[in-house]
Amino acid sequence: MSIRDQILSAQDIPSEIVDVPEWGVKVEVRGMTGAERTRIMDLAIDNKGGVNLQFVYPEIVIATSFDIDKGEQIFKPADRDALLAKAATALDRLAAVGMRLSGFTQESADAVGKDSSATATEDSSSNSQNA
Repeated sequence: MSIRDQILSAQDIPSEIVDVPEWGVKVEVRGMTGAERTRIMDLAIDNKGGVNLQFVYPEIVIATSFDIDKGEQIFKPADRDALLAKAATALDRLAAVGMRLSGFTQESADAVGKDSSATATEDSSSNSQNA
């Protein structure tokens, strides 16, 4: 098998089970693909050049939350406003794990705020804090 084939066939998306006591459920949180992460980073910039957290947090939860039993994505983009009406602690917990598994770091968030074409190149293991 070539290196290219080995890389392209690798199962490299990390996941973690997160207990959400506010909702009485456990959720599988998966890291984003490169395309998902780039889409969210590009759309996260508000009209003043800052990061729009009201957009980012629910988008991260939507992109990274999966049903443990079915393996299906739990939320759809249409659920964004409904998620914003839920407990902030639950959203923070899921978003923090989703960001960590997707390689979001403070440096990448700062880069998004400065230049929407920037991408993080850091290894996600360098951000080893737990949610």
